[in-house]
Amino acid sequence: MYGFLAVGFVGYIAGLRVDAPLAALGIYWVGFLGFLGIWKGSSVTLYDERHEALEARATKRTFGVVGAVLILVGPALPAVMDAGYEIPTLALGALYGYAAMFGVYSVAYVAVRLRS
Repeated sequence: MYGFLAVGFVGYIAGLRVDAPLAALGIYWVGFLGFLGIWKGSSVTLYDERHEALEARATKRTFGVVGAVLILVGPALPAVMDAGYEIPTLALGALYGYAAMFGVYSVAYVAVRLRS
């Protein structure tokens, strides 16, 4: 199942390296659709309670790290810029992405909570 994703990602990067963006996109989508086909189309149980517990722990740690970075770095940006340093656009984009991720998570959490 994850092999399809790996082939899709590696094929996409390889296709971009040889200046074949259309082929790269095709390989990427074949890999993604193969993953979805096995994940949703298989009658075999691919996940169990242990996997769900592992996923929950990994999610909690990821949100903890991302939250700590956002809480520590976000408020420091005005002071750093006031000191005359220029913040790279990649760093600003990452922080905006982190904030957006928490926003989407909050909306999804509330939606799931209201439906339960």
